[in-house]
Formats: sequence, structure tokens, C-alpha cells
Amino acid sequence: MAVIDASAFTGARLRRINLNPLAGAIALAAALLVMGTILALGFSDNGFRLASQLAWRFAGLVLFAALAAGPVCRLGGHLMPDLPWPDGVGRRLAWAFCASYGIYLLAIFLPNLLALSAGAGLVTLFGGGAALVMALTAVPLKRLGGGPLIGDKTRRVLLGTAAAYFWGCYTLMALSRLSGPHRPDAWYAVSFWLMLLALLLRYADSWLTRRLAAC
Repeated sequence: MAVIDASAFTGARLRRINLNPLAGAIALAAALLVMGTILALGFSDNGFRLASQLAWRFAGLVLFAALAAGPVCRLGGHLMPDLPWPDGVGRRLAWAFCASYGIYLLAIFLPNLLALSAGAGLVTLFGGGAALVMALTAVPLKRLGGGPLIGDKTRRVLLGTAAAYFWGCYTLMALSRLSGPHRPDAWYAVSFWLMLLALLLRYADSWLTRRLAAC
């Protein structure tokens, strides 16, 4: 949990950039990918199945970017402080992931709208709930009076829990497909190594943070 929610480096030079358009562009790309696939295959079962598969994979790439962006920028800000490393990119990418994952849920929900199966219902319930928690805690929310809506410690715990949940989903899915009677698909090996790389980057981020704090 501490690795998934590593804190920022003290003294790292990070530049604040408006990254909201980035999150919107990624969400739009996910929506276009799903709609284009469904329209290309004529609203068939295969169209929805392929659309949901592509949405799952697209969201996985965004999740990797969200998990890796913060550590990479903080490591870069410490090791190469002269470069303008952006601040907050990981949090904005977390929003983009939540939107992309919501589009994935919509792709599996629509064809089962009249008779939602138990499996699809559980995926929608737990996945949607975790995505909502991540979206609400990725950036501190404030009350109308200016105070924080959720305490910083509680927010970090909730955000770390949601991130760990999705990291586990993609990792376990990849591991289950690497062996057994499944059709060969290189995506699952790529997905597994991306999740592992994201975890290693966050370990490096957490280790160097503690090292700097001890100096």
C-alpha cells in the first residue's frame, strides 16, 4: 500500500502544468475506440465483446501510465532538476483511467442491459465502486468553506487501496492467461510486465523518498 501511494520527494523541482485536457483527451480516445469497434461490427455480440476487450486493454495502459508517471517525474526531478518535470500528472492520469474503465464497464453492461448476468453485475458493482473511489481521492476535494472534504491520511489510504485493487486485477488476469488452455495472446505478457515495472518504479520512488528524509 505504501508503495502504491508513495509521497513526493522533498526538494524535487516539479512544474505545475494544466493537465486536465490530457485526461479528457484520453477519455475521449477510449470512447471513440469502443464506439468505432461497435459500429464497425454492426452492434453484434462480437462487436461488443471486442469493444470491451479493447477498452480493458486501453484502460490497462492508462493505469500503467498513472502508476508510473508520478514516480518517474519525481525521480527525474531529483536526478535531473534542471528539466521542467510536470507535477500532478499521475493524479490526472488516474482520472483518465477511471473514465476509461467506466467506458469499459459500459461496453460490458450495454449488451446485458435487459438480462444482466451475475458476473457482469459483480464486475460493474466492484469495478465501478473502486473507480469512483479512485476518482474522488486522486485530487484533494474541498468543501464550500475551503476545508478538505476528506482528510489527507484517509484520502491516501482510499486512493492506495483503489490503485492496489486495479493493479491486482490486471496482474492476476495476466497471470491466469499466461498458462492454461487459452489461446496465445501476447497482450497478457505485456500487461504483466507493465504492472511489474510500475510496481518497481514505485518501490524506487518510495526507497529514495525515505533515504532523502533520513539525510
